[in-house]
Amino acid sequence: MAPEPLLPQRSSAHVSRRRPTSAQVACALLALALALSANTLRAQTGTSTRQQLSYTCITKSGHTITGDLPPPECKDRDVRVLNPDGSLKYTIPAPLTPEQRKKRREEEEAHRQEEEKERAQTQKDRSLLEAYGSVEEIDAARDRAIAGRQTLIARSEQRLKQYEREHKRLDDEAEFYAKRELPADLKQAYESNAALTKQQEKIRADALHEIEQIKEHFGADRERYLELETMAAKAAEARERKEREAEAQQSREQ
Repeated sequence: MAPEPLLPQRSSAHVSRRRPTSAQVACALLALALALSANTLRAQTGTSTRQQLSYTCITKSGHTITGDLPPPECKDRDVRVLNPDGSLKYTIPAPLTPEQRKKRREEEEAHRQEEEKERAQTQKDRSLLEAYGSVEEIDAARDRAIAGRQTLIARSEQRLKQYEREHKRLDDEAEFYAKRELPADLKQAYESNAALTKQQEKIRADALHEIEQIKEHFGADRERYLELETMAAKAAEARERKEREAEAQQSREQ
């Protein structure tokens, strides 16, 4: 019996380029059709849901109006947007009246000012803690500032005594002119003495006023520093208590 002829062998690469069968083509078309149908159904469902939303409101007269769009009768009223099942989706708030807008602006401005005040206080507290390490340092700075003004006061008082002596000398000299007009140079000496006296009295008064301001300023700083120390101590105590509670809880769990 003659041997059967050998058929040429096809490579795997050649086999992979074989044309798809009609069954494979049909399956692919069916899958594509199903995918398109699902997308179309989802789009239609979404459109249907959006179309089924309803808008309802209560007019000033107390009537309830419902429609597919926000009712124009309720342009100044809250409008409730309902889902197809009647549940609330969200509410369109009514426009604010001029009085309400004014009140809101005032509230926002008050809130802004309060925030600005808090930021300024925080910055002031930070500067205070950076400037001083203890209450004793605040007291020392206060005393140095007061000492400088006290030096001015002492110098002014010395000059005032000098001008007082000078004024007495001028009075003694003026006695010779009891029934006559004072000479021009004597009048000028009186005027100069009065101006210098007034100047030193103002310097002394300003220094005394500054001392009171210094006491008030450093007194406020001292009080605030003590408050910050108390706040820091309470915060540290709270942290320690929390840590102890956490450690105790961990011990119980173990």
